[in-house]
Amino acid sequence: MDGYTVEQTGAAYELARVIAQNNRREAEAVDGYTEQLCAIARAQAAFAGVPEALEYLAELEAATREKIADELSHSDSLNAEFTELTGIVPKED
Repeated sequence: MDGYTVEQTGAAYELARVIAQNNRREAEAVDGYTEQLCAIARAQAAFAGVPEALEYLAELEAATREKIADELSHSDSLNAEFTELTGIVPKED
């Protein structure tokens, strides 16, 4: 962050840290929703002969997948914000 005062640089990095913490929370949400998908799969196996239950579980699975997609989108935007703010880009393999 060349060309900025120490105070400005510190404030930008403080904001970047908050963004990174929010990104971590998004990852935690994805983890929780993935655990939920596992539980749904177990419930689907347990209710294999009950069409009403399977219909509900299929809807719940779709809604959970949509939530994961939202969280992943949030994570992408947070990564972009972090990069834009700090100028630190992900390392290319």
